Amino acid sequence: MFDDHALLTRTIELAAASRTSGDHPFGALLAVGGDIVAEANNRVNTGDDITAHAELTLVRVLQQQGNLHLLAEGTVYASCEPCPMCVGAMFWAGARRVVYALSAARLSEIATPPDRQPVRFVITAAEIAQAAEPPMSFEGPQREDEAAVPHLGYWIP
Repeated sequence: MFDDHALLTRTIELAAASRTSGDHPFGALLAVGGDIVAEANNRVNTGDDITAHAELTLVRVLQQQGNLHLLAEGTVYASCEPCPMCVGAMFWAGARRVVYALSAARLSEIATPPDRQPVRFVITAAEIAQAAEPPMSFEGPQREDEAAVPHLGYWIP
């Protein structure tokens, strides 16, 4: 479909910007017909909201703009595989196609200190989405090495 590579590049840039701003390094955007409609960064720290993940923030931005309906027409691009909370929010908001760069499993490897047990969901976004009616499409991981860069040294100093 459109230029997934370029749009994923933009989400990785948004993730790096989130980190620079003091938030967790995640970014997301909505593209319709290949054109970016809205972008969002993670705002967990600066927004003082534990639920302000990039994908959920994107849904909120679209709703505030009156453009929530565009989720059904476009593709959500995310720098990382969305968590179950974000999958649910995107589903209920109308998103049906999601492309992501970094897998949650790879993020867990990056973010877990060697002497600790991982804290993560073991179900994938695609597994959750396939259990929905209508199902959502999740494509990824794509470009994991590039998408991992904003996370390096963030979770484990």
